[in-house]
Amino acid sequence: MRYTESFGKTQKEVPKDVTIASHQLLIRGGFIHQLAAGLYNFLPLGFRVLMKIDQIIKEELSRSGVQHLLMPLVHPASLWKESGRYDKVDVLLKFRSKHGTDCVLAPTHEETITDLARKYIKTYKDLPVILNQNQWKYRDEVRATGGLLRTREFLMQDAYSFDRDKKGLDQSFRKVSEAYHRIFQRIGLDITVVKADSGTMGGSDSEEFMVVADVGEDKILSCNSCPYRANQEKAVSRFEAYAQDKKMKPMKKVKGEGIIGVEELAKFLDLKVHQTTKTILFQADKNVVAVMIRGDCDISEVKLKNFLGCMELNLASHETVKKLTGAEVGYAGPVNLPDSVRVVADLTCKSRVNFEAGANETHFHNINVNFEIDFPTPEFVDVREAKEGDGCVECDGVLKMLSAIEAGHVFKLGRVYSEKMGANFIDEDGKSKPMEMGCYGIGISRLVAAVVEALHDDGGIVWPIRIAPYQIHLVSVGNEDGVSAEADKLYKGLTDAGHEVLFYDRKESPGVKFKDADLIGIPLRLVVSKRTMEKDCVEWKLRNEKNAEMVSTADLTSKIKKFLSQEN
Repeated sequence: MRYTESFGKTQKEVPKDVTIASHQLLIRGGFIHQLAAGLYNFLPLGFRVLMKIDQIIKEELSRSGVQHLLMPLVHPASLWKESGRYDKVDVLLKFRSKHGTDCVLAPTHEETITDLARKYIKTYKDLPVILNQNQWKYRDEVRATGGLLRTREFLMQDAYSFDRDKKGLDQSFRKVSEAYHRIFQRIGLDITVVKADSGTMGGSDSEEFMVVADVGEDKILSCNSCPYRANQEKAVSRFEAYAQDKKMKPMKKVKGEGIIGVEELAKFLDLKVHQTTKTILFQADKNVVAVMIRGDCDISEVKLKNFLGCMELNLASHETVKKLTGAEVGYAGPVNLPDSVRVVADLTCKSRVNFEAGANETHFHNINVNFEIDFPTPEFVDVREAKEGDGCVECDGVLKMLSAIEAGHVFKLGRVYSEKMGANFIDEDGKSKPMEMGCYGIGISRLVAAVVEALHDDGGIVWPIRIAPYQIHLVSVGNEDGVSAEADKLYKGLTDAGHEVLFYDRKESPGVKFKDADLIGIPLRLVVSKRTMEKDCVEWKLRNEKNAEMVSTADLTSKIKKFLSQEN
């Protein structure tokens, strides 16, 4: 492709609100154009990258026996109501057709694929099967910033497996996970696999394929001594179990006017912070739940929501807190709460003796509070948010916090959808059973940005060879007729040989041409100039190396062939 004929050129400036590297470089390099918040045009250069990633994904999944299909973007709302997710997924865009049918724009396709499965899979002989599509999706995100890292419309690979039992699901899960490792290796991304939360997808086991990057919205905790890694939403960690009093003391109410912060409260009561208690009231759908946790810990709302199984979880309003506790916010405690309030305590509270808790009276706190003596023993569950510096649960190591971009996510859905939607099969014993399902997704358009975040320098993008828009960036330097003719000849020879070449034939200064070449980031730059012609050579420079070298025209073909063999 001659650059003078290419649609979409490099730009010097970007909008002021474009702040992260991938967003800036993809716009400046002429890869994407923003239509509106969260909506992007892929220009020819960007589309070539996108389609190369798309093809790699399809090839590796096909190697694992995955079959490809295509499902609609528009779904009847009835399927989502059947699964129970119609009012549960907050990014679901809903609309009504001219015929009065309630519809949604698909953010994901579990309902549609389950509907297909129940219509086509009849017996155990039809299993196992893994079906995949690479399809555009839409999520009505409240906030769509960060370029391609968080968009409303995006291209996604989503595969779904159907098995007769959990053993089969484990095999399908492993098969797709292995394909994912091959995909990311071919693309050129270093991936960290972490344990993750399933969120609104449902199911049990879940893993995320992460690209560690400072701009990543996800937070992962990684052990410094063993392979343990988990998304902070899912992570568990060792907590220090402090020595407790051997003898229980009578509960006592103490006035501490205006004192609600745990540090200030511990100092006032002459206690350690871990002896204080945070009791926080949450609105879980229509119910109110009081959650207790040690004062030196924080509550993970994701863990709490998963435990409760609620659709919505929010902090209870000031009015609700005052009505149920009789006190202002900050003085809630587990003693004498109304029976309508469910009390849940984090595992850190389980062995505590003589601890502090709010007295449900403004300005007052109880000390020497004990389970069963002063209030019924609550449900104990892990709702503590793991954090950097915590101990690892699998070794003696310490957890470190990293920012990361989610590149892929795999779930063991189990029977969540098959049971709700009647996706059953007849087993060998003649009995009808629900299928075991798995779900596997890669954000294809997001990967374009993730690669740029991971692989760029001060000059621009450094594309891996397998997904670069072109293999070779040919630049002619000088206005002499002989130079132009030689560059044209080389361009024709390279393209006739089947190589992908971007011929930068704009009439610009050498400095501008080289800067644009670095910005666009094609792996190999070849330069034809008067100087190179005098030596019967071509200047050879790899994008990820600082220095250029002179290669004789006689050796150029074999050297290019060797370089491009990396693609295979």
